Amino acid sequence: MDVWDSWDKARATPPPLLAEAASLPPPERIPPREWLYGTRLVRRFVSVLAAPGGAGKSALALAQAVALATGKPLLGERVHHSVPAWVLNLEDPLEEMNRRVAALLRLHGLDDAAVAGRLFLHSGRARKLCMAEYDEAGGYRYPDQEAVIAAALAARIGLIVVDPFVKSHALDENSNPAMDAAATAWAQVAERTGAAVLLVHHVRKLGGGAMDIEATRGAKALTDAARSAAMLSTMPEEDAERLGIPPLERWRYLRLDDAKANMAPRAEQAQWLRLESVALGNTTALYPSGDMVGALSAWKPPSPFAGLDAAALNRALDDIAAGPEPGAKYTANRSGRFAGATRWAGLPLQRQGASEADAARILSQWLRSGLLEVVDYRDPIRRKPVQGVQVIDAKRP
Repeated sequence: MDVWDSWDKARATPPPLLAEAASLPPPERIPPREWLYGTRLVRRFVSVLAAPGGAGKSALALAQAVALATGKPLLGERVHHSVPAWVLNLEDPLEEMNRRVAALLRLHGLDDAAVAGRLFLHSGRARKLCMAEYDEAGGYRYPDQEAVIAAALAARIGLIVVDPFVKSHALDENSNPAMDAAATAWAQVAERTGAAVLLVHHVRKLGGGAMDIEATRGAKALTDAARSAAMLSTMPEEDAERLGIPPLERWRYLRLDDAKANMAPRAEQAQWLRLESVALGNTTALYPSGDMVGALSAWKPPSPFAGLDAAALNRALDDIAAGPEPGAKYTANRSGRFAGATRWAGLPLQRQGASEADAARILSQWLRSGLLEVVDYRDPIRRKPVQGVQVIDAKRP
């Protein structure tokens, strides 16, 4: 009996509740978690993907579904097992979903055959879905749960994408008990089908607040019930400046963070995606330009060391070690009266050909690695204690 058959044997009545003594097998005999996609999607568990409106969460969820359906790591994350994927888009018409799939396949050099019989699409405009609602007594009922389970088992679905989660229930999203009921309804689908379930969710209006797990809209019970949660956001202005992205292009660059761990890795360490505009070629006499549709690809910040060999880097380090003038040291930042114009340690790198943004990134990396250290010294011109950087020669390239 394979996994699909075993999940289909759910009993109509629960078994007796007994306190059973633990009988632990040797650790090496415990089955590993059944990850499907990186460490984000795992069989029999619910995951959450949250983002502000218009940040590209639907494009990301669709790309993950197509990656699993095709077995191709389209966004750079490991596909552990290729499985059929079912995208329940509860807002958009099927025609729009077809455009997005076509753009994604074209961007990644795939044809329709790559997803034939492996990708399943459902539009909420054709048939609404309600997994949980209030009953007449103020409790909960689950109108479509059995139908979803039956359809998923019939198609041997391994991933179910619910986009957006708020459209899949009729409960108060600010109520923890209600959100726990809605999340549990999907968790039961995951358990009984053996599929991973990805709930696409909105974040509340932040007003300048932090993009973390607390930013998800509604009651916290939803993210508490998830095995993993990820936050997607447009590249922050400070990251765009650091990475040399033009302000008018910033909207194309998306940052994906693990919302249940550290929400603020350095820009170089974050997972980045780029939203490309793909021409479908579906021109008509009435629409001679056809459609341009967004699709995601993986993106890595270009190396700030590009074009700088070891000799150039050591020349810059020699310059930093010598200081801007006798007895003075370069500063680690550009703030302050004596910094930016003449004393910023990035200036020697710029003299070797680095851009201002790349010089700032190189300095940041050198300070983290210990190649540069910030030390206290007495400035001979200002005649007072200040801070400057010194080169640790043992760590030179």
